[in-house]
Amino acid sequence: MAGGPPLPLRSAPGALGTLRWCYQIAAGVIDFVIVYDRARRVWTLHGGLVAPNAFTLTQTPLDFVTPATKGGAAQRWRVVSITVRDNRLSATLDPGP
Repeated sequence: MAGGPPLPLRSAPGALGTLRWCYQIAAGVIDFVIVYDRARRVWTLHGGLVAPNAFTLTQTPLDFVTPATKGGAAQRWRVVSITVRDNRLSATLDPGP
């Protein structure tokens, strides 16, 4: 990304991103934050899960989709790895090309 990535990308309070497998919603992700670790060159997503579907969360490819911003479009990130514990999510993301 030209000029380096914005750090960190936080959701607006109450904004709901989604984890998707194809067109199926695997879970909602609330109060999410996406952080870029410059040293490791890794994007990480953290947030709370809403209505998770255990089966769909294990499918691949899984994508994280941010809500569309006012006057903008939603962003889609490929999920590389995912960890769920106590309805909290931690995932490594690939922003793609």
